[in-house]
Amino acid sequence: MNNEEPTRSGEWNGCTRESTTDWDLYHMLTEDKPVMISELVERSGWNRDVVEASLSRLEDACLIAVMGESVSLLSLSDMLMLNEMMHAPDMPVYIENGVIKAKKQC
Repeated sequence: MNNEEPTRSGEWNGCTRESTTDWDLYHMLTEDKPVMISELVERSGWNRDVVEASLSRLEDACLIAVMGESVSLLSLSDMLMLNEMMHAPDMPVYIENGVIKAKKQC
């Protein structure tokens, strides 16, 4: 017999309201074209601050690219490359404003 209490929605596996918002927003994006932030605000029904905070977290997680007012999904290869660049300080390249640049060698 299982004596554990049933979990409430949003409490299992480290799931928070923010992560639920992020994934809901992520699934509103399409692979074939960028989506405007204003469209995400309208489609989600959330205020712009909530959408922008979520987009920031998704961008920090290397899942999307925010370019001005538009948002695009990153390809799997782009996600992997960004993560490797972020976590491997000895990489010979870096990204600045969406452009891959070579580090200066001493």
